[in-house]
Parts: sequence; structure tokens; C-alpha cells
Amino acid sequence: MESPGTRRRPTDQDEGEGRDTYLPGVCNIDRKGRWIRGGGAFLGLVFVVIYNEQWKAVFTHPVLYAAGMVLLATGTALSLIQAMASFCVVDGLLGRTFIPGSRQKAPVDAPENRAKDRRRALVLIGGAFILGLLFSAVLLISEINAVR
Repeated sequence: MESPGTRRRPTDQDEGEGRDTYLPGVCNIDRKGRWIRGGGAFLGLVFVVIYNEQWKAVFTHPVLYAAGMVLLATGTALSLIQAMASFCVVDGLLGRTFIPGSRQKAPVDAPENRAKDRRRALVLIGGAFILGLLFSAVLLISEINAVR
């Protein structure tokens, strides 16, 4: 028997609908959008690995190499974060949503909902930049130490 403190409340996600409905500041894309962003994250990871194989460029153009790695790693992290969070930062910044019921990108009319979406988009972008910067630093340091 369950105690009242441990009983689970039914949620929309239990019915399979929670991730495909617009929730201001939480979810603004559907399953197809998540799959597309997940595929983009995988391709980004492939490009990061290929780009990292050019480590000899570190010694000829270290600033350009590091900047390119940060941008590529940030884009990959942003793609992965968007897929996991069910949230498109572009749509969030532009105040629109794409959920299957509308069949098109629908504008978000309520100003408080637009503000929540914008805030969430900026948090995700900032987090992706920090992850990209940290990942690039780790790769760069490991490549320099491998040469020594």
C-alpha cells in the first residue's frame, strides 16, 4: 500500500501527450522536431571528431582553431540540449511554436508566454555555450598534452 507522500499523480506524460503540447517556457516542438535536433547533434559530434583530428593546426593558428572548435562544440551541444528539452531556441526567441495540432508554426500571442519562452531559450543557449567551451578546452588540453 502506498503512503500519501509517495503516490504518483497522473500527468499528461503518462498518457503520451505531455511532450507534444505547447507549454510556455517548457516545450514548443513535437517528436519530429526532437528527432531532427537529435540527428543534428549526432552529425555535430561527427564533425567535432573530424575537426579535432586537425590538431596540428593548434600550433599554426591556435586562436582560429580554438574558436572553430568552440563554435562547433557549442552548436552540437545546443542541438542535443534542444532535443532533450523539447524546446527550439529559435522558435522561443521569435515567439512561435510548432506542435502537431496546428500543422504550421503558430505565433505565441500572450506576452507572458513569450517572455517565458525567451528566457528559456537564452538559458539553453548559455548552457550550450558553457558546455561547448568546456568540451573544447578539454580536447585542446588533451591534444597539447599528447604531443609532449
